Parts: sequence; C-alpha cells; structure tokens
Amino acid sequence: MYAVLIEKLPEMVYNFTMANLDYLTQVRRALHKLAEPSEKEERTSDFIFARLKEMGYRPRRIHTGLTCEAKGKRTDKKIALRADMDALPIVEKDCPFKADGNYMHACGHDGHMAMLLSAAQMAAKEKPEQTVRFIFQFGEEGGTGGAEKMIEGGAIEDVDEIYALHLCPELPLGQLATGDGALFAGDVAFDVSFAGKSSHCASKADGHDALAAAVRFYEQAQGVNADCANNTLFHIGKLEGGTVRSAVAASATAHCTLRYFDTSDVDKLMMRLEHMAIEADGLFGTEHRVTVHSVYPPLVNNPQCVRNVLHLCNVQTAEPRFTGEDFAFYLQKIKGAIVWLGCRDEKHTSPLHSDTFGFDEKALLTGAELYEKLMYSSKD
Repeated sequence: MYAVLIEKLPEMVYNFTMANLDYLTQVRRALHKLAEPSEKEERTSDFIFARLKEMGYRPRRIHTGLTCEAKGKRTDKKIALRADMDALPIVEKDCPFKADGNYMHACGHDGHMAMLLSAAQMAAKEKPEQTVRFIFQFGEEGGTGGAEKMIEGGAIEDVDEIYALHLCPELPLGQLATGDGALFAGDVAFDVSFAGKSSHCASKADGHDALAAAVRFYEQAQGVNADCANNTLFHIGKLEGGTVRSAVAASATAHCTLRYFDTSDVDKLMMRLEHMAIEADGLFGTEHRVTVHSVYPPLVNNPQCVRNVLHLCNVQTAEPRFTGEDFAFYLQKIKGAIVWLGCRDEKHTSPLHSDTFGFDEKALLTGAELYEKLMYSSKD
C-alpha cells in the first residue's frame, strides 16, 4: 500500500519522503541492534547523544535518558515529544539485524526512537512553530519508573503539552488511533508470600504448608473482581514454593498483577485479596505478607490534545486496553496524549512482547508526519 502511494507523489515530495524513509530505516535498525535492558541503555544513549550533537543540539542526560530542545517561532507555547529506549529480556528469532545479547526491541521502542530522531532532524533544519522538547526516556519496561525519574530530572519543566506514539500490531500499517480519557490501564504489581513450617512429608502434620496456602489463595482469588470485570483485570502469572519433593513447603509466593481504570476499585479488590490470604493462613497455619513492587496510574489522554491530533491526521477511535504505559506519569502532570500507530501487514502479524515481533519501517512515516504536524502547526 505505502509503496504505491509513495511512487505516485510529486517528485520533490517523493524525494523527501524516500530520504526520510531511508533515515528512519537506518536509524531504527541500528538501534534495534543495540537492544539493552531498562536503566542500562548506555550504548543506546550514546548513539542518540551523538546523532543529536551532529544535528547541532546540546543534549542533556538524565541517567541514561536524554532531552534536548528546538526553539520555535512562538515563545508562548512549548510541547514535548517522547520516545522510550529500553528493550525486553527476549531472544529474538529470524531477524537479520537482531541484537547480539539476550534482549530485543519487542515493543517497538526502536521505532519510537527513530521517529523522534527524525522529528529532531526536521526541527534542526527548519525552526518549528512552537518550541519542542525531545524526550528520550529510559526504563519504561518492567516497572522501573523511568518516566517518574525523567520528571524528577526536569524533563517536562515548563512544558505545556506532551505527545507520544506507540506501535500497534493490531492496526493496519500506517493507521493512527487514539481516544480521550483512559486509554491504558493502571497496574499494581505485587506478591503475596506465605511463610510456613517445613517438615518431612511423612510427618506432614508437624509442618505448616505454605504451598498449600498459596494454592488456596490462587483458587479463591480467581473471582475476586467478578463484580467489576469490565473495568479491572486480576491475574496470578507465577506461583512458586517449596524446595524438595519430599518436604512440606516452608515458603511460597503468588506473583500478581491488578489492572484497573478506576482507583476506587484498587482498594476494594486489595482488601478482598487480603481477606482471602488471611483465610488461607487460618487453614494452613501460615503467615502471609503482601509486597507491592510498582504502581502505575491509568493513562488518561487529555481531550483537547486528542482533538489536536484529530485535526492534523486521519485517526481512528481506540478502545481502552488493559496494557500499562508509564507515559501515564507525564499525563498526571501536564496535558498530553499517546497515539497508537499501526504496523500490521501480511508479513508482520506477531504481537508486542513476542520473539517474532517486527514491522515494515514504512509505518514510521506516518508517525514522523504526525510529529512534523504537531511541531509546525500554529493551532492552539
């Protein structure tokens, strides 16, 4: 589809588009090879720093993240554009430019960075309408709190609005989609651990079976959100306990996630889970402990910013999802919106976070175009 459309463009626009596609492709694939874990994106950071310096910027580091700024014609408004940098602990299959290590850009962050570098390149060549801050954020994956740390480091100081793109393999290549209100769910990542007493299985009555308590908790917790299942999701993705087959387990842990759109549901469901854990303790003589590892708020797009995007491009309406995104932290501080960017075609159908995820770089042209329009639009 895109190849046909590109070939029919006027010669001047065709040459620019093809040059931009070449740049997006080269940068995306170079970044793909550098895939690094959250908060350890050193080579990725150095690559971006060097490209920004070549464009004439003076990038500022926030841990492994980076920011820089292009001055606009207007002095009364400043927008920010954000891309995430980290990769996932996944070994990739069947890719000629895959990373050497055990990490993979399986969530499209390589494409996100390439589009933002393309936008920075545009702004370096021609002054944008409004001042633009480019934010390359570390640590989006795994609950490491990269967005919060970027905010603490001043990434959105004096910024009026912020925008981001996220690749989406469920949408056709080049299709944009967004919506106002909650678009991504909030996430509470926590463990429920049970401490018991070990004994030989032949003397089971002498022990307190922590694994049995955890299994009981697992079974009871499956219906914890039955009355609010449309707005919440509860899942235990890992259950572990015990040391050897012949002993009563002295410890066991359920690794849990609670996804939500309404914060009032969180307290209600966490209290129910607490009562279920207490019940398991009473049955098996254990003691439980709840450890919360991270809390992400729901991602709530600002209606005005969504209208700005709708005014500039052809955008479909997106339904809320139970996936999490730490872009939500920026939107708790300032107005903004995140937009899905479709990357599905006949060759690329794998979901995000899979070892076969990939995309045609032509999809990135649409994202680069949206960034260009946001930077050069005079509309408030």
